[in-house]
Amino acid sequence: MRANVYKTLRTQREAGFSFIDLMLALVVLTIGVLSLADLQIISSSGNKSSQGLTTAASLGEAKLEATKNTPYANIVAESATPVTGADGTTYTRVVTVTNNSPMANTKIVTVTLTWTDGSRTTTIPMSTIIAQ
Repeated sequence: MRANVYKTLRTQREAGFSFIDLMLALVVLTIGVLSLADLQIISSSGNKSSQGLTTAASLGEAKLEATKNTPYANIVAESATPVTGADGTTYTRVVTVTNNSPMANTKIVTVTLTWTDGSRTTTIPMSTIIAQ
């Protein structure tokens, strides 16, 4: 019985949370949720960028492998060629060939892929040396 008397004699100040406590908690929660939403947007754009890098690397490697299987005398430079990747993005591929470098009877083949991702243009060069 004594416990019930104690509960009824509590002051109004001890009764619970104030309105200011609740508003402060809502402000902190809102800031946390908004920062998570911003983090989601940054993560999504990072995934899109890495997908473009992966596709470009795959297209460049495929061209270098095809060049390695070409007879040495037929390895020549190619001008800008549009190539569509598996992700639907159009990449511009340029193949340059440097003869007798770094030594005689070798060629440096460089495949450069360029594409636009939103407002940003990205370029990836890939090189290999092919000997006769």
